[in-house]
Amino acid sequence: MNELQQYFDRIQPRYYINEIASLGFTRLFRKMAVQKVKSYENKRVLDLMSGQGENLKFLQKHNRNTEVVTLDFSSAMNLKLFSTFNSRFSLQQIQEDFFESKIPEGSIDVILCSYGTKTIDKEKMTVFADRLSKIINEKGEIIIVEFVKPETPWRFKCTKWYIEVLVSTVFGKEFGTLFHYINRNESLNPLKNQFIDNKMSVISHKRYLDLVEILHIRKDSFFI
Repeated sequence: MNELQQYFDRIQPRYYINEIASLGFTRLFRKMAVQKVKSYENKRVLDLMSGQGENLKFLQKHNRNTEVVTLDFSSAMNLKLFSTFNSRFSLQQIQEDFFESKIPEGSIDVILCSYGTKTIDKEKMTVFADRLSKIINEKGEIIIVEFVKPETPWRFKCTKWYIEVLVSTVFGKEFGTLFHYINRNESLNPLKNQFIDNKMSVISHKRYLDLVEILHIRKDSFFI
């Protein structure tokens, strides 16, 4: 078990604090991202780096044929997700690192990934995009929402102070570590460009509040 896995196992009982500390914005942008897919009926959904299943609250128009696959390396997060959502969905849980997983190619209709890509090392990002491009099916969609480093200097300083000083003081230093990952994640553009190289189409890519980006990708049938 690596250090990041241990961190999420340790923080799980207090993970709800992230939503409080973000003033509700993590929930808002997660909902906006997930609901870019208008219907989850009869679809196989991969909730990647699924945490406690926060994305699953916002699946629209799902039915008994909606299959949900969750992947997260934290055992504590997986246990919480199972207790909350097992009775609601046809649920398959995978507890391992994404880069060690063996999800079949072309087996997924929708991939959701919220606030997880910032922890991926840059040298692995090409492999990450390549694997997502392969496991999504010919009509599939990928939606990623992530914190990014503010471009405006004053917003950057405010964000740094808010997370490293205020949030750390009020809620604990373990929540202040978030800024380290935001600071090294300037945008989702490199990931978007890799998807384009993989013959994927960009449906939308937008930055909000100079702090969060949502990227919506689709398999381009022109190249199939």
